[in-house]
Amino acid sequence: DVYKRQPKPQNPLKIKLIKSSQEIIISYKMKRQPEEIKTHLEPPKKQLITQDSDLPLSTSKDPELNTGKTRDRSKRKQKLIMIIGYNGLDFIGSQKQPTGVRTVEREIETTLYKLGFIAESNYGTLQKICFTRATRTDKRVHALQNFFSCKFLLDPNIKDLTVYKEQIRGGLPKDIKLFSLLEASKRFNSKLRSSAREYFYYLPSFCLCADNKDKPLEDQYKYKATKELLEKLNTICAIFKGTHKFHNYTKGVNASQLQAGRHIFDMAASVSPVGEIEFIEFFIKGQSFLYNQIRKMMGMIISVCRKNLPVEVIGKSFSRHEVMTLPLAPGEGLMLNRVLYDGYNKMKGDSKIDVVTPEENKEEIEKFKNELIECIANQEVEEKVFSKWIKEFDNGKDKEEDDKDCIIHEDP
Repeated sequence: DVYKRQPKPQNPLKIKLIKSSQEIIISYKMKRQPEEIKTHLEPPKKQLITQDSDLPLSTSKDPELNTGKTRDRSKRKQKLIMIIGYNGLDFIGSQKQPTGVRTVEREIETTLYKLGFIAESNYGTLQKICFTRATRTDKRVHALQNFFSCKFLLDPNIKDLTVYKEQIRGGLPKDIKLFSLLEASKRFNSKLRSSAREYFYYLPSFCLCADNKDKPLEDQYKYKATKELLEKLNTICAIFKGTHKFHNYTKGVNASQLQAGRHIFDMAASVSPVGEIEFIEFFIKGQSFLYNQIRKMMGMIISVCRKNLPVEVIGKSFSRHEVMTLPLAPGEGLMLNRVLYDGYNKMKGDSKIDVVTPEENKEEIEKFKNELIECIANQEVEEKVFSKWIKEFDNGKDKEEDDKDCIIHEDP
């Protein structure tokens, strides 16, 4: 015990000098600073906010949703997945915009908040509830099965998700449909965990033939795709398969950038008669897609077929040395079919919950798909969406849309 090192005693005089010097410096700063800056040097004062306080309890920026309620601490938090389909005609895309325009995410957030699934303090900021989407859709683009996930405030006494699903269904607008509500792990991310995305594009057959462009529109509607045209379309689809540089099929991306490379798993074309007008159904399955990529792929196909261009021009568009301006096909014909999570479902350790569409919802989803296809056909019959676009295409006036209301973030 004699040889153990003893702690060095502190000099009380030295401690007193240090404290006094700190007080002198602080008091000197307080004298030299103006009054409004002095408050930053003082310690913050705690203020108890009660029901009788003059300060408002609500922090919502929307006066219509300002109910003055705080979060119910008795509720439990749980991350859930929403499988949602929507008719995109009246939406400025799916992604929420700071300009306040009508989007799918804005409608979903408002509905969840009104039903009490989002706390007052978290409303208006999707990051606070870990909100993620599987993929973003453009203006007037439809979706059959898009996946959204976020944290919900749930009643601890109600374990059945069907109860919450029916509540959300009743609160959503008519052009948004909730098909299923699934449990998810805490680390689940709808976008990052996805393996592939499937799309359909519906294009009237007469848009691919230039021989009847001088005929009346009623006669153009009677055009039927020939066997040779279908073979040519599937030959073109085969060229798009694989990994390529799609810098010419979007904007703001150079061939040298890593994000220009995308992989197409499968692509095919088939006839899909809808009413009196025959449509060509294009099926596209890819790992991820760039902004406007599929619509410009359709623009390339229309250019090759309608202008009798050689199919080799598609291969040239993938070259890093080629810069092309491709036409942008109408967004009304594009439909997100579903998002796949095959890789995530095979993982072990993160979660045992498989992210798949339940069997009981497939019949309802198929019915909604037929409604969307009929809506696409009606857009041509009533508003002549495709015929007006193809007329501008023939005159060389087809231009890319400038969505001033949209701020596009990177979301492959």
